[in-house]
Amino acid sequence: MEKDKVKAKGRIAVLIIAGIIVVTGAVLLFILLGNKEEDPSVYEIPVQRINGTEGASLDLPYEYIRSMMNKQDTFLKNAVDIEAQTIIAKKPDDIGIAIELEKRWFIGSGDRILYVQGITSIKTIERKDNCKVTFIDGYDSSYLMKNNDEDMEGYTILPEWMKDHIAPGYTIDNISILLINKGPKPDSIKFKVIGFYKADTEDTVYASMYSYAELYKFEEDVLDSLIMSLSIYYEDGANMKSLYSFMNDYFSDSQTKKEGENLVNMDYDFFYIPITEQ
Repeated sequence: MEKDKVKAKGRIAVLIIAGIIVVTGAVLLFILLGNKEEDPSVYEIPVQRINGTEGASLDLPYEYIRSMMNKQDTFLKNAVDIEAQTIIAKKPDDIGIAIELEKRWFIGSGDRILYVQGITSIKTIERKDNCKVTFIDGYDSSYLMKNNDEDMEGYTILPEWMKDHIAPGYTIDNISILLINKGPKPDSIKFKVIGFYKADTEDTVYASMYSYAELYKFEEDVLDSLIMSLSIYYEDGANMKSLYSFMNDYFSDSQTKKEGENLVNMDYDFFYIPITEQ
């Protein structure tokens, strides 16, 4: 009889401890979930070529992106990002790279660099597998759409491995590279390093759009088809009427080509599909 009482007390103790563990776990879970801010949903509106081939390069003239970047303060009131990327230049066939350290230029160890690309958003980089982009203090993704200023021509994000292979005496916050157009009308532009990315493939140098396009300022045929893709992103609660009004200045809102010329004085050769029709 006494043993039964002891067993019963033991079972009660186990149940009490189990109950405490469950309740404690539930409270912790509630706290964690309650303090977590949910990210708003982000939606993509891709721009496409009327009668274009699916999966092919958009071949959008750079003038579209230049105009949109010039108006980004207005545009980004209703959109959260503009993702445009240029055709990819192969290094060393099309683009050369030199590195500036303490006002001296080095060719540097860039054998693992295969490509150079102009971009407006880190979304392009983050599509790489297992990718993480880290900015140097004082910089962020907005610099990829920043216009040229007086003391620095452009901005660039390099592969992580270049930190240790650039040059002796390297410091993370004071280095620039020179991109050199090796085309029929050579040109070169200086780019300030504003960050690094780590990914499964680290073979591309990414450059801010304004300055990258300047490399081809004497090659109109290149600029006329420089952009290989363009997407606009917006969040829940965006003023879609204003957003579509902005996009209608540049693109048709259906696969039917609109009459007349758009804001950049070109035909409406490109379109987007309003989200309500997707």
